[in-house]
Amino acid sequence: MHSSTLRGTDFNITRDGEAISHGDIFSSFRDTDRLGILVPHRFDGIGAMTLIMAYVTAFYDRYRERGPEFYAYPDFFTFQREAPCADYGMFDIWPNHKNVQVPGDAQQTAEAITGRGVNVLLVPDTGAREVEISAVERESLRRNVQHCFAYSGTGTASPSDLVIECRSELLRSYALSVLDSVPADGSVLEQRRQWEARLAGETLRQTFRKLDLEDALRRI
Repeated sequence: MHSSTLRGTDFNITRDGEAISHGDIFSSFRDTDRLGILVPHRFDGIGAMTLIMAYVTAFYDRYRERGPEFYAYPDFFTFQREAPCADYGMFDIWPNHKNVQVPGDAQQTAEAITGRGVNVLLVPDTGAREVEISAVERESLRRNVQHCFAYSGTGTASPSDLVIECRSELLRSYALSVLDSVPADGSVLEQRRQWEARLAGETLRQTFRKLDLEDALRRI
């Protein structure tokens, strides 16, 4: 709940080339909405950090509208392919059971997503492929998932239609906590170095692309 210190004014958002306020883009968000992000490599979710934290801020905005005192965490989830799972608790994806390990199988991944009632689905910006998902799970996904976005593990989806910027100093410790949540080896240290470099500037800029559900499912 530490990230409840963030405010909508901390985010500069451009959608389809037009600036839009945080309050306007998240005006229909409800505190019961659920976000899920598919994370093939355990640190990829950092590449969607600005979008996740903008959603987290919208969640706390709904509570702030009712009064200054609250104790709550959003029902947001990571679906990670690698073990052990990285801990995204500093993204307010907490308690830790909300970091869910899923196999490479699309059907089982879909079951994990539908079983948690995800409404907003973030998927990696990788090549689409045909996947086998049962008719029952597809219908559940159609019924529940309202918004889908492609993101990149480096923070730059291409092409993109959504740009979110935030001051690096506000997010740096959140990103590094994810990298520090698993035992360090050469690969972890290299990725930490890369993210330290990306966060060294004054502003972190990340880009995303809106997808329809079927396109999103071809990426799970």
